[in-house]
Amino acid sequence: MVDRSPESGPSIVFFSGGTALRGLSRALVPHTWRSVHLLTPFDSGGSSAPLRRAFGIIAVGDLRNRMLALADPDQPGFLAAAALLARRLPQRSTAERRLAALHAITSGMSPEIPHLAPAVASAVQADMAAFIAGMPADFDLAGASVGNLLLVGGWLRSGRDMSSAIARWSQLMGVRGVIRPVVEADLHLAFDLSDGSTVIGQHRVTGKTCPLPNASIDAVRLVRALDDPEAWDVQVSAAVAEFISSADLICYPMGSFYSSVLANLLPAGVGAAIAAAPCAKVFVPNTGHDPEQRGLSVAEATRRLVEVALNNGDGQASSGVPADVLDAVVVDSETGQYPAGLDLDAVRALGLKVIDMPLVTRKSQPGLDPERLASLLVRLAGARLRRG
Repeated sequence: MVDRSPESGPSIVFFSGGTALRGLSRALVPHTWRSVHLLTPFDSGGSSAPLRRAFGIIAVGDLRNRMLALADPDQPGFLAAAALLARRLPQRSTAERRLAALHAITSGMSPEIPHLAPAVASAVQADMAAFIAGMPADFDLAGASVGNLLLVGGWLRSGRDMSSAIARWSQLMGVRGVIRPVVEADLHLAFDLSDGSTVIGQHRVTGKTCPLPNASIDAVRLVRALDDPEAWDVQVSAAVAEFISSADLICYPMGSFYSSVLANLLPAGVGAAIAAAPCAKVFVPNTGHDPEQRGLSVAEATRRLVEVALNNGDGQASSGVPADVLDAVVVDSETGQYPAGLDLDAVRALGLKVIDMPLVTRKSQPGLDPERLASLLVRLAGARLRRG
């Protein structure tokens, strides 16, 4: 039951990426329009990869997906806009025909355009025109996401400021929340493995387009390029730090453990902003299988999350304690599937609280039920959690 207007709902900050929060994002909308989604911009696979290579841009696919998950479906022309942003150009076609499809969008001849709200149609045409003008002559449009192309066009029109482009598109789509990349730096992820080797690139650890590494992941860090293993530092913006430090609740949610959740904690300043926030901070571990979390119990995943957050992205040893960056771990020990185990006593030994409640339903299994989790997080917002 929603007991207050969502316009005045709590500011819940999520460090996430990918599609793991799609259901939860939708479930939050009746409770709050003030959730803040800080997304990892370091993905190196899918349709974002050729855009990153061509434009030196951050990954935009997760930003587009989260925008659609939080958009107001009652907005005029929403179905047409959602269909256009989710549309992909055909793999089996000629380069000329794929380019012609983009020109049809800019000219208003694409079938979705007449069904869009006027302001959305105008933005679609202008952003696609900007993309076409900036597109390298040899850019391969096969399988390209139209929504991703529009975001790149919006980025070009916004002076290469992705946060501004996302804010404008969020307003057009009636997005009920705030979406930002945690940083706008064109960087990649390097994963140090338990066998002493290093793998560079998020796409090389997901198992979607490349075989999984033979060894488990020990650590993740930022690097400048896919062919350069040297660690790279980047500072979070003052605006993002303010979102974090002023939150009513901070949530490290389910999702790819290293490439989505921990990756967001790597920029300098993130950990300090988390520690400065007086609100409750909770970790919601994955239920089911996460290939990045191979062999990690919930307790060990918690320990590694705390270690990364306390390091604050500056490479210096921290004098902080786990309770500075985390208060509680949320689990469903009765129904939830945790392949490497829970070890909740070890979680408590870190000085943290365990919130153990039925969150997996028959409909949601093996995942957590979005409605139940949304209700819990809203209740925890503004709370002071007793630890241990």
